[in-house]
Amino acid sequence: MKRTYKYLLLLLLISFPSCSMLTDNDMPAVAERQTTFTLQIKDKSNFMTALFGTDNVRSANVFLQSPALGNTYRFTADSNGIVSAAGLLSGKYLLSVERIMSESEMESISGTSASGYKLVNKEVRNIELIAGDNTPILIRLDVQAGVTPLVISEIYACGPPGAGLYYHDKYLEVYNQSDSVIYLDGIIVAVIYSSSYLGLNYRDDPLYVHSKSIWMFPGSGNEYPIQPGEFFVCAEDAIDHRINASSSVDLSASAFEFYKDDAPDIDNPGIPNMIRIYQDSGNDWLIGGEKGALAIAKFPADSLIPYNDEFLIPYSAVLDAVEYMKDPTRLDLKTVNPGLDAGSAGGIQFYTGKSMERKKVTSTPRIILRDENNSSFDFEIIPGPTPGGHH
Repeated sequence: MKRTYKYLLLLLLISFPSCSMLTDNDMPAVAERQTTFTLQIKDKSNFMTALFGTDNVRSANVFLQSPALGNTYRFTADSNGIVSAAGLLSGKYLLSVERIMSESEMESISGTSASGYKLVNKEVRNIELIAGDNTPILIRLDVQAGVTPLVISEIYACGPPGAGLYYHDKYLEVYNQSDSVIYLDGIIVAVIYSSSYLGLNYRDDPLYVHSKSIWMFPGSGNEYPIQPGEFFVCAEDAIDHRINASSSVDLSASAFEFYKDDAPDIDNPGIPNMIRIYQDSGNDWLIGGEKGALAIAKFPADSLIPYNDEFLIPYSAVLDAVEYMKDPTRLDLKTVNPGLDAGSAGGIQFYTGKSMERKKVTSTPRIILRDENNSSFDFEIIPGPTPGGHH
């Protein structure tokens, strides 16, 4: 009987000589990677036309990030503003494009040397690549002048390793990357609200940030300056946390502290307290360890708009917003409107001691941090917190 089966198998193989196993080139991933996708980068500002007689943007840096894979790919536009992206799989990609304008180029355009100008993609932030379709994708760039003056530079939220469930060492850090003094007096810090349990997500609200935790920097207008190039830490508890958890961090020199005076909270009398505008639950300032979203805004506290048990802050008042997620590739679960933050930082597990820090673009004449309103590109994970500085 076994011999009969062997003969039948041999007969089948001889009868179908055209059938063969899949080759490497037939595998879907490899076949897809054979498509070279083309992006055409154009300038809406006329800067390129003034310099080179064409609106094609040469030497633009193009970043494509796959939320599904978590990979980021970098390309550079050629002299015709063309980016040929080979080796990519089909799918949806986050897109970041920038073309830095040099001081000499700005002098040629306007007659005056100027720094801080660049061309960026403000309209198209997401693209979809489809295998076999190499139709050029048109990306138009707008001018962005200067830098965002006040940004969220670091969020440490996960808790230290090897210290049980200790989580009181969280902090938010802000940074003045402008060339002028900024007064923090009255600026709002809001935890952006959503609830998967209640099915509440206001990402698509066209006008407002929703929050149930709103705090404000103290001062009457000119009491709390932050100098150009200065980092300020706002600590959940402004103490040396290494006393309680040896692997934690010293926050006793923080610039500000969140103190909830109607709860058994810790208060460092030597550190100015943030003013609680609204937070009706918890014993301290609360941000998520693995996921959350924060915004800083310049908006009068007495003009906040009540909405059920929340308050609303207009998008137009937001200075900066950052979202972080347990899985930053799941942008379908975002909380923050993409107009404020098109991506997400994160990917940090509880009690690993890691922190989220905004990437540095340059260190001269002072540190300038990346701010494309896309935390997927703007932030990186660092091994440990760096309060009051940059790693």
